[in-house]
This record gives sequence, structure tokens and C-alpha cells, in this order.
Amino acid sequence: MIRRRLYIEERMSRLAVWSLRAAIFAFPVTFIGAALFATETLDFRSALYTVLAGVAVAVLALVLALAGFVVIWNDGLKGLWRVIGAAALALVLIMPTATVAALGMGVRNLPDVTTDTEDPPSFVTLGTVRSRAANSLAYPGDRMAALQLDLYPGIKPMSFDAPPEEIYRGLLALAKRHKWLVVEAVPPRDGRDGRLEAVARSLPFGLRDDLVIRIRPIATGTRVDIRSAARSGDADFGSNARRISQLFAELADQQGRPLRR
Repeated sequence: MIRRRLYIEERMSRLAVWSLRAAIFAFPVTFIGAALFATETLDFRSALYTVLAGVAVAVLALVLALAGFVVIWNDGLKGLWRVIGAAALALVLIMPTATVAALGMGVRNLPDVTTDTEDPPSFVTLGTVRSRAANSLAYPGDRMAALQLDLYPGIKPMSFDAPPEEIYRGLLALAKRHKWLVVEAVPPRDGRDGRLEAVARSLPFGLRDDLVIRIRPIATGTRVDIRSAARSGDADFGSNARRISQLFAELADQQGRPLRR
């Protein structure tokens, strides 16, 4: 007598399949946008839209994964590990973006901050090496000055008792400590201003900020003016003002002298 075994093939959930496909597709879309911005092939706004498109696909993948889980639970279909994998991949992209958005909601943004709004330090070398997609280095003028006074009234030039050459060396050392890319360093000589131009990276996206420091000899020592400007976009997440305040504090600590406004 021949016994026959009855095999019942479990069907694969289509939602599980498509959720995993969408989650996998979201990764290259997101990282292509980030890579094109890092190489300055895309401006910040275009790169941001590309990254957000990838995150949107990740959100879709997460929704499909949740729906697939419900179907698998109710109907006993295959694909549980697919929906788990899809949900995990989607959350890897969604969570950092959601965290940055939440943290950025209460941050005051100002793309161009300077200690001297009437005669802001000028960029010389950086103006020739940036991409065409970058923000203009021309200071916006009274509108930006009024906004800065409202947001950051404490951002002002600082004076030190030390000679300009000493302050210049101290600032150059601090720039190297922060691992900024110094593109030009002009020491103060014969009563002329010194100048440092550098590129700094800021959180949360590693955005490039352009920095120029003016070291000006005065009768009582040295006056230092700093200008920090976001290279792309209108949002700096407060990094420009924070950088200026931190640099002045570090310089004062380095010199062992109190700051004078």
C-alpha cells in the first residue's frame, strides 16, 4: 500500500517581499544624495531633497512591513523575517533623520554671522575655490545685521592686550587643533591686518562653513573679528555663532588674559 504525504506549501506574503525591496532601494537613494553633497556635485537643497526622497521610501517600506506583519500573523503566510529585516533597514534611515529634525526645531539659524556687521571681514582666497552652487560670500547687509542683533546680541569683536603676532599664532594653533582646513594664513606685519581663512565642518550633517578671522593691530593691543558663513543652505543649526563664541573663549584661555569688548 502506497502512502501519500500531503504537502501544503505556505504562500509568501507579497507585502513582505515589497517591503524589503523598498527598504533596500532606499539606501542607495539616500547615500547617493549624501555623497553628491559631500563632493559638492549637488547644492545643499538638491542633496537634501534626494536624501529626503530616500527617507520617504524608507517610511513606505516600514508601512509595508507593518502591514505585512499583520497579514502574516492573521493568515499564516511566509515572510516574517523579510518584514523584520525591512523594518530594521527602514528605521536605520528614519531614526537619524527624525532625531535631527526634532533637535533642529528649537535651534536659531543664521547662515552668516560676524562680529563686525558694519565692516565684516572679507573672504579672499575662499571666494575662488568654492563651487558655483555655494552661497554667495557677499555679506547680506542691514537685514542680516538686524537679524543677528536679535538672535545673537553677544556676538561682538574682542580685544586683547597681547601683540597681533602672538594672537595670530594662537589662532593658527586653535584652527589646527579643531582640524579646520586652513586655506590661507596671512600674518599681521608692519601695522597691517592679519587674516586666516579656513573651512570647518559642523553638525549634524557635516556641513561646510567658511571662516575668516581678521587680526587688527590697535593702540592697546589686538582686535579680533571673526566671520563664519554656511557654505550651503539657509540653516546652520546655530553652528556659526557657537563657533565664534567657542573660539574667543579658547583664545582667552590660551592667552591667560580676560576678554575686552
